[in-house]
Amino acid sequence: MTTTPAARDAATRARALAYVLLSRAALHTAQDVLMQMVEHLDTAAHAFETEEPPVMDGVTVTNTTPIDAGMAIVQCMALAVDNPAARIPDEVFYYVTAPISRRAVELPQLNPMSTQLARQEGRLRTQIALAAHDLDASSPADETTRIAHLAVLVDLHRTFARVAAAVAVDNARPCNSL
Repeated sequence: MTTTPAARDAATRARALAYVLLSRAALHTAQDVLMQMVEHLDTAAHAFETEEPPVMDGVTVTNTTPIDAGMAIVQCMALAVDNPAARIPDEVFYYVTAPISRRAVELPQLNPMSTQLARQEGRLRTQIALAAHDLDASSPADETTRIAHLAVLVDLHRTFARVAAAVAVDNARPCNSL
């Protein structure tokens, strides 16, 4: 059985993110949801490690996510969206599949009218980009570093979501309407 380096990288990211969520689940009010996410991430990691990539015309296709892994990640994202009390932004699950998709996690444009919120958005975008770069540059064998980078990314995305909510409120004020 042969898996691709990208799939093995995705498996280590899935396990590292599962560890981050598990470490936060202990006294969390949404512990059940976090534990479900951990189980789905374990399923994804197993699929990344065991499902062979497709071969088309003798060429191994390396940029596809195994079906079981993709479904597990989608279930994590649905749990994150359906359970805001878990405080896990759904975007963080894209970091698991990034080695395969080779795509950066996209953040929505907030377009704040407030200069203070614009500075916060810019600062957060920079911090997220740097943390994502550090995650990409880390060795799959260095589990501790990967866990730390993913924990930071979870927190940064959570902060970005709070800023996005503040921008929506601020931009909707009558004094800010055009």
